Amino acid sequence: LGEALARMHLAEPLDAEAAEGRYGFRMDNTIGGTPQPNAWSEVGDWVGFFGERRLRHMCRQARDGELTKLVDGVVARLPALMEGAELRPCVLHGDLWSGNIAGVGGRPAIFDPATYYGHAEAEFGMSWCAGFGADFYAGYHGVLPKRPGHEERAA
Repeated sequence: LGEALARMHLAEPLDAEAAEGRYGFRMDNTIGGTPQPNAWSEVGDWVGFFGERRLRHMCRQARDGELTKLVDGVVARLPALMEGAELRPCVLHGDLWSGNIAGVGGRPAIFDPATYYGHAEAEFGMSWCAGFGADFYAGYHGVLPKRPGHEERAA
């Protein structure tokens, strides 16, 4: 699964907007039952897309002032955190956790996506409940090596 996911992340985008360096998707969708806005970003603006359409959007859904303060702090740190990262839109599953992974014919399968074009590392936002083991990460990073700053971004 790790190798296949990395190859998916390395594939050339099929949407023209993503191919020119925009993040988002051709339509809004949901992650679970929560609406997920996917309007295309400006070219190369992963930090703006992730900060506004993922972090702050989810925070607004929670309607929690303390959480808003914490998220604002993270959003302010995003430019520094993304230094050294290879910023290139790739297709993401968007909701990758153990409940959306199975085997079909002896091969791994992923389903129930919240697809959009984003930064590859964003795929692992739900990894705390995915149960990925060392073999998964070795396979993934064997195909798509970690970039400078990965460990800090993943923390």
